Amino acid sequence: MEILYLSDVHDAFDRVKELLARTDADVYIVAGDLIDRPFYTEALAARFRRRQSSFSALRHRLGYGEMTVDDFVDALLERGDLPEEVRNEAAVFREETVRGRRVMQQKYKILESILRLKPSSRILCLPGNYDMDLQYTSLHERDLHRHWVQAGELRIAGYGGADIFTPGIPQEYAVKYRADRGASEMVRFFGEARPDIVVTHKPAHGVLDHLPSTGESGSPDLRRYCEDTRAVLCLTGHLHDQWGLEEIDGTVYLNPSNFGEIQAPGGRTSEGGFFFVIETAGRRVRRITLRKLARGEVHDVVAFTPGEAGWSRSVLDRDRYGAHLLARCVDREEGLDSREEPRARLIRLMARFFPGPGAATGADVLRRRVGESSRRIAAAHGVTVGVDLVGGEASAAAGMAPRRELVLYLRRGAGPGGGDAWFEEALSAARADLEDVPGVAVVDAIDLERVERSVRAKDYECDAAQRFAAYRSVGLLLESGGVAAAEERLDEDGVFRGEIEGTGGTYMEIFLNTAARVRTIGEFDGLLEELGIVAPDAYRCKIQGAIHGHLEG
Repeated sequence: MEILYLSDVHDAFDRVKELLARTDADVYIVAGDLIDRPFYTEALAARFRRRQSSFSALRHRLGYGEMTVDDFVDALLERGDLPEEVRNEAAVFREETVRGRRVMQQKYKILESILRLKPSSRILCLPGNYDMDLQYTSLHERDLHRHWVQAGELRIAGYGGADIFTPGIPQEYAVKYRADRGASEMVRFFGEARPDIVVTHKPAHGVLDHLPSTGESGSPDLRRYCEDTRAVLCLTGHLHDQWGLEEIDGTVYLNPSNFGEIQAPGGRTSEGGFFFVIETAGRRVRRITLRKLARGEVHDVVAFTPGEAGWSRSVLDRDRYGAHLLARCVDREEGLDSREEPRARLIRLMARFFPGPGAATGADVLRRRVGESSRRIAAAHGVTVGVDLVGGEASAAAGMAPRRELVLYLRRGAGPGGGDAWFEEALSAARADLEDVPGVAVVDAIDLERVERSVRAKDYECDAAQRFAAYRSVGLLLESGGVAAAEERLDEDGVFRGEIEGTGGTYMEIFLNTAARVRTIGEFDGLLEELGIVAPDAYRCKIQGAIHGHLEG
């Protein structure tokens, strides 16, 4: 049996996807830290860290150091004598905490959509100190924290998290690490599960656990358990530079170093990409190879084989092995930032659905036709109409007439209420008028009033605002109709725009990953439903057209 173990992914989900495509193990163990930050923008992440640090210091000054920051803020908000400034800061912190939880859950949905692409293998996940408890996420069925599985003759059990405060991660949702202080939940669980392979985030005491500031930092409970039971393997992570293989009293301890790229202390970049491949026969380990995913290929770096005198080491890639020893980058392209900004990511993903106007030949003629239609609709229905060209000649199939894909933005003028009927009536009239032009298709329509309400309320989950930001990132505006004003309001809060662009990009990524493994649109809908997601009609139609041409549901 072959087990592939990687740790400390830190948001590098594209790299995980590539690894699954280029390897074929029986069991994959994808260990935390799975995510790197609970937001899409560094600006919001930094804002949250500042508030978290401020309230953490305040709780210690007031003698509430035993409480989590989240519980302390909740207690503050219940007080009637709280200064208004502090109350406002606490309320914003709570809102940001909820936002952080939602982004974390969205990111786990991306990872789940990727892991589903490898149905032939068993894939398990373990949370780290940067993660929330996976039982409340889409990864719950793969969660190894306080769970065990049988793989051939080997039993695998895990315990995640670490006993440290992680700045920038909402404490309320983090994995509760209960070990090394009094009664140990970890030891009790492992004692019940009796695993051959122990998987933890925090290393064992005295083994691959050295910190320059404090020395040995690992778990005494984990070390004692492995010594008492002679576990075959103990797989850990957490300390990225404490990588390697050590055998002590029959247990082999492994830390592959970080898989995702990270910024190490001092500003140094640790490029990552490392993982272990463990080959077993029955309950015996035959060979362990440290490999590296880099530049689109998997490289064997160093191999370890057991013998009577212990483990022998064979260096297979001297350049990469030497660079790993010295913590140097050898595969990272200079000037390349691995953390893609939300806008750039959104534009890249939008190209798979709506590539923009392309060369836009004949755009002036179309613009005049759109303007005439917009004025007719405005006069007949009392609305303003904006129009984006989101797909031009580049989206036309070979040998076919160009298909011009339009998105409409509607806003109701002053007048009586009437619910949403005005929107459907105006949309129906505009679609009939515009689609009378050969090659023109109205693919979506957005209520600008909903967009502006979401901006005012800071509603990150508003699908209208997410779609508006997505279309505006690639569209050619043919008729303004209030679009410029709505976008100006959106741009007034760059952090809010970045976050909804990040959310929109996440959903598109999930759509693409899910579409890659289905044969019918019904399967696509079903898999999304399992993740609690419904695709907007415009994107669903694109997926439907891509799955073996036009399909029946």
